Amino acid sequence: MRQVARSLGLFALLIVTAACGGKQTTTTTGDVTTTVVQDSQWVTAAISAGAVLISSAAAAWITHYFTGRTEQRRQQHADIQEAAKREHEAKLTHEQRIRDQVVATSKTISKMLQDFRAKIGEATEAVDTLAATLLYDECSALVRRHHDDALPVIEVMPDLELRQRANAVFEAYGGWAEGTAEALSNLTTRPDASGLDGTREQYYERARRVIRDASA
Repeated sequence: MRQVARSLGLFALLIVTAACGGKQTTTTTGDVTTTVVQDSQWVTAAISAGAVLISSAAAAWITHYFTGRTEQRRQQHADIQEAAKREHEAKLTHEQRIRDQVVATSKTISKMLQDFRAKIGEATEAVDTLAATLLYDECSALVRRHHDDALPVIEVMPDLELRQRANAVFEAYGGWAEGTAEALSNLTTRPDASGLDGTREQYYERARRVIRDASA
């Protein structure tokens, strides 16, 4: 726009200059005086030059305007693509983090079950009730140790229900071993073990659901 304005100003200056260069002729015939004003050739030249200046300036402005618009659209498109890329990468990172947490917790549960079953096997073959009671106490303690090992991972899981179900696995097995030791010591009925496997299935079911949602 500034270039167009400068061109218009120059054009006006040329017109004024050309107008001042006009030729005037006066003829007297009897009592009649005739004055003829002839435009200088500068007028025609000035108009032509001004038209060229304005045309050039307008073309330059139009080119600049549309070039700017094109560059703006290109930048907006690039920004949208970059934002989509960052969002996709963040989603993949989130999904992988959940998978890693589930795998780590599942490994700890598997190790706990391995030690749990080995200790229960020893308690079953104990020579007397006192020895069996001590072995069940040891079983409860080892479950707590495995739970403590898993807690740093469980506590940062993004899904509340998944955290609850992971904790429930350790609490169920540890609670059963502790309750069995107390029952042997007090000569009371042992707690039911039928629901132990169900806690693991609930954990794995929720883990699959959370991973599926994260990858959707």
